[in-house]
Amino acid sequence: MSAAAELLYRHLLRHGPASTGEAAAALGQPSEDVAELAEGLAVRQLVTLTAGAPERWAAAAPEVAVERLIVYRQGELARARESLAVLMAEYREGHQPGRAPGPVEVLEGPEVCRRRYAQAVANTSRELLVLSRPPFLVGAGVSVDVLSVLDRNVRCRSVYDRRALELPGSVKDITTYQAAGELVRVLDELPVKMLISDRTTALLPGGDDRPGQWLAVSGSSLVAGLVSLFELLWERSVPLTPLDGSPGTDDAGLPASDVQLLGLLFAGLTDAAIARQLDTSVRTVQRRLTRLMARAGVDNRAQLAWQAARGGWLTP
Repeated sequence: MSAAAELLYRHLLRHGPASTGEAAAALGQPSEDVAELAEGLAVRQLVTLTAGAPERWAAAAPEVAVERLIVYRQGELARARESLAVLMAEYREGHQPGRAPGPVEVLEGPEVCRRRYAQAVANTSRELLVLSRPPFLVGAGVSVDVLSVLDRNVRCRSVYDRRALELPGSVKDITTYQAAGELVRVLDELPVKMLISDRTTALLPGGDDRPGQWLAVSGSSLVAGLVSLFELLWERSVPLTPLDGSPGTDDAGLPASDVQLLGLLFAGLTDAAIARQLDTSVRTVQRRLTRLMARAGVDNRAQLAWQAARGGWLTP
C-alpha cells in the first residue's frame, strides 16, 4: 500500500464513510486522485462503497484489512518463507567443519567474510541489491562500497533500516552514493540485512548480526526467494531524497533544503534525528515544517506527507 493510499484508509477508518468529494476536501487533494486511490483500495477489499446517494467509501475493519493484505501478498511471502526455511535447513546441515560447500556455504571469521564480500562486489556486472541495517556487515560505516560498483554502470538498489539514517552523518554519506546513481529507499525496520549480486549470489548473516559469520547462498531457487523478499521490502519502503546541498529548486518549485527535509520526514525520522542530519536545531526543523504546511495549505503532517507523495515533491 502506498503512503497516499494508507493516509486515505486511515482517514476513512478514523472519521467513518465519506464520499470521494468529502475525502478529497478533508485531505486537501483533487477528487480524481482520491477516486483513483479509493478504487485501488477497493481492489484489495480494504474499502467498499456503501449504498445510497451519494455513494460513500467505507474502510474495512483493521483486523479484516490486515488479513486481506496478508492474502494479497500471500504468493510472494510464501515463496520467500519457503526459500528462507530451506536456507536455514541448509545452514544447520552445512554448519559442520570440513563439509564441502553447497548451495549454502558457511563463512567463518571476519577476514573470510570480508574477502567473500569484496569478491561478490567485484564480480557484480549487472545489478546489486542491498538490505542494510546496523550493525553493518563490514566494519563501521555504510556496508556496501557502491561507488566502485556504480563506476562500472552497475544498477544498485538499497533499502536502509531507518535506524541507519539516525547515525551521525549517515544520510550525507548515503547521498554520495545517490549522486553516483544508487537508488535508495528507507523502511522503518528491516528483518534482515543482505547483499545479492546479479541475482545469482547472496550474502547474509548466519542467524545473527555477528560480522564474522555469514552465509553465501548460490542455489538458484534460494536466491530467487531472497530476491522476492528484497522486492517486497523495496515496494513497502519509501524513497530517500538526496541531501545534495544544492541551493536550487526541484520541479515542484521547492528549495532543495525543503525537499531534503521532507525526504527525511517521509522516511520516518523524528524531528531530533532530522535536526542531527541537517546540522540544525529541533526548533528550526519544526518551524520549517510549519512553513511547508502553510505553503501546501494543509493543517497537519499527515496532509503534508500526502501532498509530498502526490504532488511530486520528493525524488522517486
